[in-house]
Amino acid sequence: MKSRKKILIVENLMHFWQVDDVYKIFSKNYDCKVILPKKSRHISNLKDNVISSSLRYFMYLHVILIGRRYDYIYLCSCPEYPDYPNNFKNLLIYFQQLLIFLLLIIFFRKKIICYVRGLHRIFPDIHKNFIVKFFIQLRYMIFKLLNLFVCENENLTNIFKKKFKKKNFRVTTMYTRYFDKNVSFKKNLNQNLVIGILGGIDPLRKNYDLLHKSIYDYREKIKIVFLGKFNKELSENIINDFKNFNIEFKKKILTEKDFLRMGKDCDLLVSLNKEEKHYGNFKGTGSFGDAMYLQKSLIVPYFADPIQEFKDFSFYYRNKKQLKSLIEKILKKKIKLTAKFDKFEITNCSKKIINDLNI
Repeated sequence: MKSRKKILIVENLMHFWQVDDVYKIFSKNYDCKVILPKKSRHISNLKDNVISSSLRYFMYLHVILIGRRYDYIYLCSCPEYPDYPNNFKNLLIYFQQLLIFLLLIIFFRKKIICYVRGLHRIFPDIHKNFIVKFFIQLRYMIFKLLNLFVCENENLTNIFKKKFKKKNFRVTTMYTRYFDKNVSFKKNLNQNLVIGILGGIDPLRKNYDLLHKSIYDYREKIKIVFLGKFNKELSENIINDFKNFNIEFKKKILTEKDFLRMGKDCDLLVSLNKEEKHYGNFKGTGSFGDAMYLQKSLIVPYFADPIQEFKDFSFYYRNKKQLKSLIEKILKKKIKLTAKFDKFEITNCSKKIINDLNI
């Protein structure tokens, strides 16, 4: 009997909660192991096949030592951070990440599957500043040594295909989370409309003022649940702005269990991403994956999904007027929250990913 191929799933930076679905996607056809930093091991719900590494920012050195045992090495996060160095500390981080990444490529170039999170971080023509272009071009040249890539949605995948100037590379789409038909959440009957706000509580990346103005007149009929990380410096003013609302948030660490417990009790989810942060054409948002995972309808800015890939469970808004109108219609039962996720079922999507990559 022919033995199954092996995949090592690597996450060393920040997206530790995503490895569980990556494991589900590949484990049906491959023997999988996941390597995580020891201090972040608790974030994953996987009980077996997890390697805890004492290294984090130098984890690729650990991967180099064990990589020969695997047929493929899947990198959940590649050296895309910082976008470009804007101070001396970031300059050191930038080169440290790229040099270790290059060393990993030297050993295992044909094995590496690279998840690209932000196209603006690898395509220099997106930028106007010469210095920024230089650092992005350097990263792009290293990425061109690889052949297998994954993007966060179909729109980014299509743009990647057009912009990546290399022959015989393969790219596919893998969402940040998936709908699993074998998992069902009990629907609570809430007296008020419970709205889950996705992502870290960060006014630099999200437009809370837009939400506040859109729902203020209905605050007695609505409960707001913040489903993201609380940061004292960034988040405290936002929480204070909503002091006249019925709100729920975690001031301490928001664990994956907290996210699931709080999220599954929501009636719908809302994304408040700002357009100027490259969302849509050059960077995806995890909001769509969160909606699939929690099996909830999502209200999201129009620019975040320019090809309406997620229209089966999403409502789109362009401004405060449209957001307010959506909330009004939902409160008055003129819009039914009947999200459909069949297209994003994890088993079917897994087959497409493997076929696209030809692994």
